[in-house]
Amino acid sequence: MYLLEQAIAGWKNWNISLSEKPEVERELLGGSTNRSFLAVSGLNKIVIRVNNQNNENLGFDRQREIKILALIESLNISPKIYFADNNVLVTDFIEGYQWTNKDFAIPLNKEKVSSVIDKIKNVKVPFFLERQKYSKYCQNYIKQLVATSNPKKNKFYDELMAVAVTLDSKVWSPVINHQDIVPGNLIEKDNQIFLIDWEYSAFGHPDIDLVRLYGLDYQSEFTKDLLFLQQGFDQLWGILRG
Repeated sequence: MYLLEQAIAGWKNWNISLSEKPEVERELLGGSTNRSFLAVSGLNKIVIRVNNQNNENLGFDRQREIKILALIESLNISPKIYFADNNVLVTDFIEGYQWTNKDFAIPLNKEKVSSVIDKIKNVKVPFFLERQKYSKYCQNYIKQLVATSNPKKNKFYDELMAVAVTLDSKVWSPVINHQDIVPGNLIEKDNQIFLIDWEYSAFGHPDIDLVRLYGLDYQSEFTKDLLFLQQGFDQLWGILRG
């Protein structure tokens, strides 16, 4: 793979001191969008993610992801960046226990994740960074879908768009969101929680990650709309991927 080889060829320019050129050990399976590889250099384990090149259609902003990872780096809850551009992301490999649905359902574990979310929310967002527009994000997905005469689907699209527009019109201050808090993106190491896969991250609504975590149990005036929005985006994503 050319982009993988190109990334490794530039290893001396990475933000980590390595004694030798990294060698790919294996591909990391489980990702649905990109391809990731585990590389080794001495005692260092490194993840090289080769990005899906269909960024715009998938709703990804790679530069925004890089900015967010840089903003939260001091929290020590995410992979450390060694190199990044629009084609690849090179980070450290967080070697720990990857959560399952069973782990995710335990109330005490939810509290651990909630604590991490609170830390992320407290990171100051620079004023010049754009607040996420959910209607734009929604429209980007819907426009790619084949026109349908199915009235139920059309009604769903209209309802989803209406909720997105409503959320955009409300007054709220953006915070850093992960936006894909699911068991597979949670790694536990030395009794600490790490969040991986930040490609959906954005400067969005302060409740959206907590609604993903708790569902309707999270008490907020925005809970129902945010949950409907998340479930709608999940459905659109599923349709696009076939």
